[in-house]
Amino acid sequence: MAINPSNAHDNLHVCYCGASGSGKTVAVKCAGLVGKHAAIFDPYGDYRMGNLKALSGLGNGRKVHHYKTRNNFVKYFIEALKSGKSFAVAYQPEVSAEKLRDEALWFAGIMWAAADGNRVLDVVFEELGKYTETAGADRSKLGEIASGGRKFGLIAHWVFQRPSEVPKTIIANATRHFIGEQQAMVDARRWQDELDCPMAEIIKLGKLNKKREKHFLYKTKGIGNYQNKVYSF
Repeated sequence: MAINPSNAHDNLHVCYCGASGSGKTVAVKCAGLVGKHAAIFDPYGDYRMGNLKALSGLGNGRKVHHYKTRNNFVKYFIEALKSGKSFAVAYQPEVSAEKLRDEALWFAGIMWAAADGNRVLDVVFEELGKYTETAGADRSKLGEIASGGRKFGLIAHWVFQRPSEVPKTIIANATRHFIGEQQAMVDARRWQDELDCPMAEIIKLGKLNKKREKHFLYKTKGIGNYQNKVYSF
């Protein structure tokens, strides 16, 4: 159970949204917003080590230790927390798409149980749209992390393709948003309203993207506070 609530923590939750291939995970790895204590729900192994250093692990070769069973993940996650050292661990369950939500909710429950307002824990949820069930209010443990995790030191990083697939609880409770290329006007309009920016700013993102260069609009807290971000790798 989450302990030691503290209102001294700022809300630093982040959304990363873009169509397939737009570079959402590139932004996670290159923006440098994931802190020294990190846990990742990584259903497709996007944070495994690779040959390209910039995108290897959590970016720049930061090592991520993957576990495929609940028991192993919990064991090594607890050990990492107790060590007090920097760590990044990932849970990559080997389950069917139909069971992915159950695993995500289990993972979210573990994060909530580990939450402690006396420390900061960054939690990455990859492919969020694959295991959410509503675009309205989310009353699951995912929604609880979004709305109440801040005071217990949790910083959530939500990675998804379309805002229409994600609960409003999650988008509304994030103060930072990376918006990449969009494939549907309904999604582009959603972000136009969120960022208070010209539609042309969103449309041009896909035209600017290259194989190893991804463009985003990065919004911070407040209305109209956004800037261009480019990550090359």
